[in-house]
Amino acid sequence: MRTFTGSAVVTGAGSGIGRSIAHALAGRGLGVVVADVELAAAQAVSDEITAAGGRAIANQVDVRDLAAMEAMADRAESEFGPTSVLVNNAGVTLRPFRASWDTSYEDFRWMFDINWWGVVNGHMAFVPRMLAGSGDRQIVNTASTAAIHPFAGHSSYSASKAAVDAFTIAVRAELEVATEGFGASVLFPGPIKTRITSSARLRPAAEADASTSVKPWSDYVDPTRSQLVETADVNGDLPHRANNPGEVIDADAVGGIVLDGIDRNQPYILTHPPHEDRITVRRDELLAAGPR
Repeated sequence: MRTFTGSAVVTGAGSGIGRSIAHALAGRGLGVVVADVELAAAQAVSDEITAAGGRAIANQVDVRDLAAMEAMADRAESEFGPTSVLVNNAGVTLRPFRASWDTSYEDFRWMFDINWWGVVNGHMAFVPRMLAGSGDRQIVNTASTAAIHPFAGHSSYSASKAAVDAFTIAVRAELEVATEGFGASVLFPGPIKTRITSSARLRPAAEADASTSVKPWSDYVDPTRSQLVETADVNGDLPHRANNPGEVIDADAVGGIVLDGIDRNQPYILTHPPHEDRITVRRDELLAAGPR
């Protein structure tokens, strides 16, 4: 087991995956900065952690704002000591699913500003400080299984998460050369019950209305063949372990999975068994595509 000290910072920690990770890191004795654009949600999670005997503070932050991220890095170090774990988890999505040609320029910009630039801003604000430290340190950047295989109707989201994947693996290779004890992992969540499907609540009303009234991808496809999962519509008790790639699980399960991946310094952390058939198809297509 690796040893982490000081502070941990988790963005998008006001609910769902981020909340679960924040609780798991607090359970390891780290002082956790529960960061979210919605302060009330962040405060609620911070209160849960402190009530359970952990250490946490709530920090309202818009991950699109580099200056705000830098200020949060200052606060994390001041409150709990140097940051040893950074989880760039904040993310948004679009509903309904839509074709790429029905996705507006504003939708693409909003998606990338948070899902991609939020990760870059976290990296810029924290990693130089973390490099100046010593001991075990880890970055976890949340991507999605939508970045691994084709996901028709979800192109803007898939593209933003694919950028996170490629970036993180390059960062990991750099860290392996530049320092010791400092790892980077990509988190690939599968279907999980979270609030991400209601991301439109975070946009100005006019933008949200324009985005949600778009022609849905379902108009183009046979609904009996659709594999899209609307996790917001899943009710009742959910399992903490997925037995197949499409099974929806409770977000509370993710923290333990991520903590285990951090301890192992895994390059990839998956919440679900992978779609082996889809990965195999892509592998075979790539291997067959070289010049002959």
